[in-house]
Amino acid sequence: MDKASKKLLRKVIVDILCLSLVGFPVLMFYMFGSPYHRGFFCSDESIRYPFKESTVSSKVLYSVGLGLPTLVILFVEYSLQNNEQSRYSLLGTNIPNWLYSVYNNLLWFLFGAACSQLTTDIGKYTIGRLRPHFLYICKPNVECDVSKTEYIEDFKCTGFREEKYTDSRLSFPSGHSSLSFYCMIYLALYLQARIKTSKYAMAKSLFQFLAISMAAFCALSRVSDYKHHWSDVLAGTILGITAAILTVSQMINCNNNKKNFKRVKCKD
Repeated sequence: MDKASKKLLRKVIVDILCLSLVGFPVLMFYMFGSPYHRGFFCSDESIRYPFKESTVSSKVLYSVGLGLPTLVILFVEYSLQNNEQSRYSLLGTNIPNWLYSVYNNLLWFLFGAACSQLTTDIGKYTIGRLRPHFLYICKPNVECDVSKTEYIEDFKCTGFREEKYTDSRLSFPSGHSSLSFYCMIYLALYLQARIKTSKYAMAKSLFQFLAISMAAFCALSRVSDYKHHWSDVLAGTILGITAAILTVSQMINCNNNKKNFKRVKCKD
């Protein structure tokens, strides 16, 4: 194996290791996480809402949130390819510059998404805030008189949807808000950093606006679906935007140092 291949292979191994170190705790939270057992006041009207199905399901969130930026990055990098000689090779095979750029940008995107999700999960399981539909799902085995001001901690859920018990304690921050805003803000910033258009500036701005609007719709729907309190959505939104800005900033710095992430100005 030549020196260039060894260098690229080491980079790929380190990249995958770093991504795994962030992604593994997310998987552990999902499989074995147990949120903080928070009590409640019977007079708390904010947790007395009925259960509703999500307007934006988790499947749609992950499919669009992760899939759309991936497709856009593939399209943009392939469209901007030039005849420059390949600077990368692996096991004797030349890697096209555009394909390496796709790998690099997608890796940063997934790494940032994993960091955003891990931070969200830490908040969810550490705080254990009750969702607006908590009492509807849990149906605690206590006599709950609205006039009482006693803080109730010793109770068990008796509702018919046991699979929702844990989820009903994971209100803060909103995972839909953090992930949707991370993905769409990342996409908007990526386009802004990668391409300096002359002909289609308005089209690019429209695409960025639509992407961010999709994230806003997803986040706001969590309040109307009684999945989150407004403050959960606000916290998730701030978290996602912050993660996207930090990730894109770091990605641009690294790529500029390697001279493989130049802003491209479209020809008139």
